[in-house]
Amino acid sequence: MAYARLIGLAAVSIALAACGGSETESSPADGTGGGGGAGAASGTGGHGGAGEGGGPAATAADAPVLSFVMPMLGVLHVEWVPQPECDQIEAERKDPMHDYAVAFTVAGSKKAYMDSEATEDMEYTYRLRCKVGEVYSGYSNEMSGNPTDEEGEP
Repeated sequence: MAYARLIGLAAVSIALAACGGSETESSPADGTGGGGGAGAASGTGGHGGAGEGGGPAATAADAPVLSFVMPMLGVLHVEWVPQPECDQIEAERKDPMHDYAVAFTVAGSKKAYMDSEATEDMEYTYRLRCKVGEVYSGYSNEMSGNPTDEEGEP
């Protein structure tokens, strides 16, 4: 057990050295933070100067990429290219009368979803993000569709 603890401390030391140990940086390494508030990246207390606490901050995965939103059987079929490191995919949907809200959450390995809540004759817009542990990626590209636009479809 002492050996494992020593290895853990060595890993933290290497990570802090690689980051430069700066106390002034509080945004994630990729620079896409956008106001994480009092989250893990800002560090509170802990050991040493950088306020990293128990180890290096987790980095966000890349966002999934929406491939298409297609009307199918009176609902919308949403398909994307997942990122292999995602634990979950969270999808948000908006329509002309409502802002974005979580529409569904699926396992990170999923590549598609039939949104049975998107049934009205209106344009629905989707965006996705990847969740790894408690860390979210940025949002994907946006794509829209209308579940009633099936004219001429077999």
